[in-house]
Amino acid sequence: MTVSKSQRIERLQSILIERMLGDLDDPDKCTPGLYQVIRGIITDNREQLDAIPNETLDFLEDRFKDSIPFKREAS
Repeated sequence: MTVSKSQRIERLQSILIERMLGDLDDPDKCTPGLYQVIRGIITDNREQLDAIPNETLDFLEDRFKDSIPFKREAS
């Protein structure tokens, strides 16, 4: 079975998102630079992100709030 280019890109995007979410739990990787990358992905994919369920967005928002590195440094 041949995998189409769009399927390969979709698979790579999924891997990227999984890894970035994992990096949010790693204090050594959870830096302001990671948030800039995530912000860029959100900006670049805004139309696709509108289809994400509210529960998923709530989960991500809570995860971001709990792991923002510069917030910890300021405390």
